[in-house]
Amino acid sequence: MTRPGDVRKWLGKLGVVGIVSAAMVMIPMFEHPAAAQQTWEPPAQQQWSPPPQGAPVYAPRPPVDTARAVQEATQDAQADNNAVLWFFAGCLLGLIGVIIAAVADPSPPAARMMGKSPEYLAVYTNTYRSVGHSAQLHSALWGLGTIVVVYVVLIIIIIHDANTASNTAPYFILRE
Repeated sequence: MTRPGDVRKWLGKLGVVGIVSAAMVMIPMFEHPAAAQQTWEPPAQQQWSPPPQGAPVYAPRPPVDTARAVQEATQDAQADNNAVLWFFAGCLLGLIGVIIAAVADPSPPAARMMGKSPEYLAVYTNTYRSVGHSAQLHSALWGLGTIVVVYVVLIIIIIHDANTASNTAPYFILRE
């Protein structure tokens, strides 16, 4: 059975939570009076009027120079590619490193996208990802190829040593 003091504490906490919740809902309305005065009515329709005399008339945006976007993205992707990292990923992880390089998708830094048009960004981003992806996959494949060649050379050396060792007697036996 609960004591009357427990019920009072519970009601007090519930009251505090209710007041704080109501305040959190109401404070933004006080900060933005326009939000407090909104109604459910649709906004009044404004009639279109031509610009006043002497007002600047905006021309359409110039077309995007896609060749420049492709060139910049290609240069940036090649400069940003960490070829050593992907080479060692291919060497140390083998086929898993190549799969990671194939799946990992490079993305351009956000600082390079400031102030550019959406069309330019689309061309730049697609080219950057394509060139970066190709470069990291290329480096990982070189790493895998290098480690395969090293293993093949080591196996040939081991087989050669095993064959020559079986044909000759050890040095300490010949000294008798």
